[in-house]
Amino acid sequence: MRIAFASSENTGNDKRARYAIDGKPETIWHTQFSPTLAKHPHELVIDLGATYRVAGFRYLARQDGGWNGAFAKTEFYVGNSPTDFGSPAAKVTFTKDRKVQSAGCGKPVRGRYVKVRVLSEVNGEAWGSAADIGVVGKPAK
Repeated sequence: MRIAFASSENTGNDKRARYAIDGKPETIWHTQFSPTLAKHPHELVIDLGATYRVAGFRYLARQDGGWNGAFAKTEFYVGNSPTDFGSPAAKVTFTKDRKVQSAGCGKPVRGRYVKVRVLSEVNGEAWGSAADIGVVGKPAK
């Protein structure tokens, strides 16, 4: 997997978008807050590297003790293009929880790209952050 697009990331303190999919809970992606504040919605597009049958998604909030940016209302999309997505494959409102949270698709969706669209944050603030975002699925045949 790799990040194909990030609407924002905070590079000044090394909170880059690629950290959202690196599998390391100690690293985080955080949206830009300096020198200007990026506001919702925040988006990441993940290239899965091949076409998958996607059944759901996993989200792990930051594990460093802070809540800034923890996802609340979130949509996940699956598509065959990094720029063209239809309706959300899953919609969820995550809670203030340090454990992995899940969002399932009603039925598996085929595609190579996943768009994560964060619409709100658990404390009602403008930013977004993630320790890890996972995709549940298997290669399409």
